[in-house]
Amino acid sequence: MHVDSGDFRLYIKAMSLISVVIPCYNEEDNVVNIADKTREIFKSELPNDDYEIIFIDNGSSDKTIERIKTMCSADKKIKLIANVKNYGQLISPYYGMLQANGDAIIPMVCDFQDPPENIPSLVEKWKKGKKIVLAIPKKTKEGYTLFKKIYYKLINFFAREEQIPNFHSYGIYDREVQEALARLNDKSPYFRGQILELNFEKELVYYTPNKRESGKSTNNFFSLYTVAIEGLVSTSIIPLRLVSLIGLFSSLITILVGVSYFLYKILHWDTFEMGMAPWVIALFLFASVQLFFLGLIGEYLLINQFKNQASPFVVEKERINFG
Repeated sequence: MHVDSGDFRLYIKAMSLISVVIPCYNEEDNVVNIADKTREIFKSELPNDDYEIIFIDNGSSDKTIERIKTMCSADKKIKLIANVKNYGQLISPYYGMLQANGDAIIPMVCDFQDPPENIPSLVEKWKKGKKIVLAIPKKTKEGYTLFKKIYYKLINFFAREEQIPNFHSYGIYDREVQEALARLNDKSPYFRGQILELNFEKELVYYTPNKRESGKSTNNFFSLYTVAIEGLVSTSIIPLRLVSLIGLFSSLITILVGVSYFLYKILHWDTFEMGMAPWVIALFLFASVQLFFLGLIGEYLLINQFKNQASPFVVEKERINFG
């Protein structure tokens, strides 16, 4: 019997392996519920697809790992990567995505703010040929709402590619996308910016985020500030060049003022009092030169951060059910 190649590809996708990657940190109240809900959705709405649920733990100090291990013992489709320490909310989820075995990958937060109910529609769009489907919250998620709004306006002013407000990583990504990310070998990844620069067709879908189901968010101002700075540096070199230019123009202005001041003193030697002005001018000149060279050094550091580094993304303490 002859089988058309297009039909065969559809058949293969109909029995795909979907990887759901869930980063967690001190989420003992949520890990069991999110796993149960995800399994229920696959069994009821995606019965023809296989799946794996990968928890990547970022150094939890509560019972998160213990509860995941219990689930791993009962279900081989649930997997665990435990990091030796907290690598932050950018590196750990990114590393988890690279460890997935699926034909498509769905990163999803552990606290239910990314609704698991969206998984079937995301899988459907992927099976229709979309390599990247980005799920965008219709409103800013809980916590530091004003700070986040200001941040997105600022980063879009500087960024090479327009960033998507409120997007973090939720969506579905083809294995080809995962392989492209792996080839970048970026040890300081900013996924929200990287994914927009990849040469794959993207589709955007919008959803209303749920409220956090249990527990309290571990995000604070300083962790969000770290993400914001990482995003700004990763998506644009304009701020560094701006610092260099400010330093350069400040130096030139200070030199002009200093020369003018000196000439005026020569012309009015007996009537013009020097005072503290020369010291102030010298101080500003020194500060301006410093600012310029700090910006220049920053340029070099920014360029070199994209080069291949020998250090690993994360150091794992253990992994379970990866075969």
